[in-house]
Amino acid sequence: MDYDDAIRGQIFTRRQAVLTALHASAGLAILGLFPKRTDAAATPATKPSLPLIAAPAMTEGPFFVDEKLKRSDLLAGTKRPSVVDGLPLLLTFTVYRLADRKVSPMKDVQVDLWHADVAGVYSDESNPMNHEDTARQSWLRGYQLTDEAGNVVFKTIIPGWYEGRAPHIHFKVRHTVDGKTLEFNSQLFLKETDAKRIYSAAPYKGRGEHDTHNADDFIYSEKLSDGSVAGSHLLLDLQKHPDGKGHAASFPLILSDKSFGEHRKFEDDMPPGGFGPPPDFGGPR
Repeated sequence: MDYDDAIRGQIFTRRQAVLTALHASAGLAILGLFPKRTDAAATPATKPSLPLIAAPAMTEGPFFVDEKLKRSDLLAGTKRPSVVDGLPLLLTFTVYRLADRKVSPMKDVQVDLWHADVAGVYSDESNPMNHEDTARQSWLRGYQLTDEAGNVVFKTIIPGWYEGRAPHIHFKVRHTVDGKTLEFNSQLFLKETDAKRIYSAAPYKGRGEHDTHNADDFIYSEKLSDGSVAGSHLLLDLQKHPDGKGHAASFPLILSDKSFGEHRKFEDDMPPGGFGPPPDFGGPR
């Protein structure tokens, strides 16, 4: 996360995002894209202050690899049991641009997705923090370009947990402006009730209950300028998978031009003095 300016603009609640998009005549007819909120009703943002974003930026983390794999199916090309046996997740992103108080779909922007497998291990990593050398493997990584409606859909699995972090999914949105590639990084999280249910069943249950919950996660718990917890804006609303097994989820992003920046390494996101006692990013022991 950008610790000097953790939020680039004002956080939208999902309801505010819908109301602002409708007010701007963006043609967002499918309101189901926006997960329901259980908090107090938001005030319609008829005159939003700019810039506005729908989700806070977070660090890309130490395990991003630019594989340049354009694909929707992140399970393709592997028979690794901790990938192919995972609980299916059909994940949709819809990316919108907010400019001059108008919201419109962002076409042809690149959305990257990467996360750990059932065992809490990342592909293509020889870093000791990964607790397994998976160099030259590329499962559970890939990117797509948004269509005219701003949509991309990934076929993946519910990630496993690893020590020191709450379960999460990394994503990156990239687009080119004047020949320069700019990006927005963040992470998605599971609701605690979903995590407890999923990790107590096969194929995840053999590892026991995850050791770090959302409230204990040092990234999820980062406070934003409005006083809210960053991760609370990044929770997946899991629904039934269309094929019957697993889950589906949709996550909308409304991004202003100021949401994007040049690439930052994981080390660049470290606050002065570091994060404190370093968490164990390792996989299964």
